Amino acid sequence: MGYKIFSIIFILCGLFVMWFSIFGKKKEIKEIGIPMNFIDVILMMIYKLLPSIIRKILLFALGLAISIGFTYILLKL
Repeated sequence: MGYKIFSIIFILCGLFVMWFSIFGKKKEIKEIGIPMNFIDVILMMIYKLLPSIIRKILLFALGLAISIGFTYILLKL
């Protein structure tokens, strides 16, 4: 039961990321997150260098991957 709730929460998070990538304002998308370690710093540097449309596509793909991955987990449990 715990895995199902956990999966549903992450599916909703993935859907929110997809919604944000489509309907989020350019300024909000540009200012996402605070890097916590070296890998985050590298990823944020790459992310900041990309144009806005590419950021939106990457956010949508991330949200889609999260939703599909946790839907798969939900259905297999």
